[in-house]
Amino acid sequence: MWHKYANFVVNNAAQVSSIENGLRTLTYILPGRFADAELASEAIYTLLSFVGIYHDGLLARAAKSGLLTDKEGRPVDIEVSPFNRYHGRLSQESDLYRLAAHLLSALQFSEKLVEMLIVKKLGEKLRWKVVSLIEIAKVVLRLNLLQLSGQRMVTGNVVPERLVDPAGLGAARKPTAETVMLSATVAEGGSLPWKGERSGLKFKSVRDILAKTEGNATLSGYVTSEAREAE
Repeated sequence: MWHKYANFVVNNAAQVSSIENGLRTLTYILPGRFADAELASEAIYTLLSFVGIYHDGLLARAAKSGLLTDKEGRPVDIEVSPFNRYHGRLSQESDLYRLAAHLLSALQFSEKLVEMLIVKKLGEKLRWKVVSLIEIAKVVLRLNLLQLSGQRMVTGNVVPERLVDPAGLGAARKPTAETVMLSATVAEGGSLPWKGERSGLKFKSVRDILAKTEGNATLSGYVTSEAREAE
């Protein structure tokens, strides 16, 4: 069942993203419409946060496997950001780090909903006790992440960044023998990036560089446009 759902999300990423955006818009419209509308709105928003992270993971794995395509059927290549590469490496090296990161993200997503539920079901008196416990739990988890990462400061969320816009994706390609031959196409001057077998590094083809600069690029100009910082 989960496998079928994952295939559906990957093959209909643009439509699924539209539904998510529509539901997020709904969370701004619901408050004040009926009794407990604020609670329902927060519950939808919290659920969408968890679902969105799961969908991002599915798309990231599909992109890594070379299955994502754009609206015109061309392969979509995603360059992993330094943020995702950093947290991904630590998660692979330590199960405790991965567990602490997931728990911290879950608390950050659901803390407001939990607070609203406590106020409604148990009253205002227990509200600040629960809020204090949540904040203490977050501090403990951040301290664990700090220790497990070699004393590296943990700022903001530890949720992987979204590196692909689902709105621009088309149906996923089915993994076939043709997919395996893509590297040969690149080596012969195709428009797909070439990937080194030992290093795993990807390099853009000359055709892509010329298409991007309309054939008028100089080496220094192209390198400057690709650099993250001026230095």
